Amino acid sequence: MTMKVACAPCCWGVEQAQLEQNPSWGKVLVEAQSAGYQGIELGPVGFFPSETEVLRGALKIRGIQVCAGNLHGEFSQPSKKESILKAAEQVIQQLKSIGVDKLIIMDKANTVRDAYIGHSVIAPRLSKQQQQDMIDTIAAVALLAKEQGLRTLIHPSSGGYVAFSDEISAVMNSIPANLLGLCLDVGHLYIDGMKPEEYIQRYGDRLEHLHVKDIDGQQLHKSLRDRCGTSQAYTFGLTRPLGEGDIHYSEIFQALEKINYDGWIVVEQERPITQAATVKSDLVKSRAYLAELGV
Repeated sequence: MTMKVACAPCCWGVEQAQLEQNPSWGKVLVEAQSAGYQGIELGPVGFFPSETEVLRGALKIRGIQVCAGNLHGEFSQPSKKESILKAAEQVIQQLKSIGVDKLIIMDKANTVRDAYIGHSVIAPRLSKQQQQDMIDTIAAVALLAKEQGLRTLIHPSSGGYVAFSDEISAVMNSIPANLLGLCLDVGHLYIDGMKPEEYIQRYGDRLEHLHVKDIDGQQLHKSLRDRCGTSQAYTFGLTRPLGEGDIHYSEIFQALEKINYDGWIVVEQERPITQAATVKSDLVKSRAYLAELGV
């Protein structure tokens, strides 16, 4: 298989750009490179430096390629549309300046839906009008990026309003393929009760980026039972290095072969910053597991 392998700042617990406890972006690059990764996602807007030459130089020294930028926001809140578009302009310009052409967007976890991860049947949904407003904001970001030569991919995510099967379908059916592609997250699909291999094949013609993580089945059961939400679940060790959880990655990669997937594979292992001591060793384990699978 010809896929390239990257990781993401969330492996170090970086979910917000300006937290004092965050590791330095330089440390993230050093550990990613030494653990055997070819690429990195930019993570939250503002974590990596906006100075083009500084970032380019650091990437060149480490032999690391930025595979995508990220924009996580409250897409389901119409009042946030203006600020989302402003943030999109910022990250689009940064991506253009370093020659990256993919922007991954996500409706981030909110307090209403976060208690319903894995509970599709009883989870509250947006009204038709609210969902349309969200889709309009997604499309506006995608159009803004397209005008600047970038490709936008939607990332369905546990705890947000693009998470369950019907919500993914609504977005995919409402926004044409020439405007919006897809980034699937194997772990999020698994958490929310879907079979990742089925969705890889279902949306194979729009899948352009893939996030991989492994999930501890016992911790997932407890998290769904206690309705504790994603952040708490990550604190309790919901995610594991690849090969140490309950996701059957042999089936995932069989599905990827069937659709001739040749995009990036991005390893994620969300955790709180306070548990960052094992990041590098966990990344090494995940990279070795992918190597065993031929990636």
